[in-house]
Amino acid sequence: MNLADAFSISTLLRTLFAPWRRIVSYPGASLDDKLRAMLDNLVSRGVGFVVRLFVLLAVAVLAVVIIIVDVVQIVAWPLVPLLIIGGVVMGLR
Repeated sequence: MNLADAFSISTLLRTLFAPWRRIVSYPGASLDDKLRAMLDNLVSRGVGFVVRLFVLLAVAVLAVVIIIVDVVQIVAWPLVPLLIIGGVVMGLR
């Protein structure tokens, strides 16, 4: 499984401004009800944006950490036989 599949980055970007958990208010007949629904929907979209943005930032940080760990593993892997030989030599002293 790769990181993009686990967090569905394309879906997060596509729905960045979508309401949070599809919480949508429908306007009533009066102007007060319409303004309240507009404000509720704006807040819901704001919360959705903030949550999705933080998830995207967490994915970016996690991707950087994974890249760093992979580079360290690639560099360290050829050194493993030398560590074994060094361990045997140090153990014989």
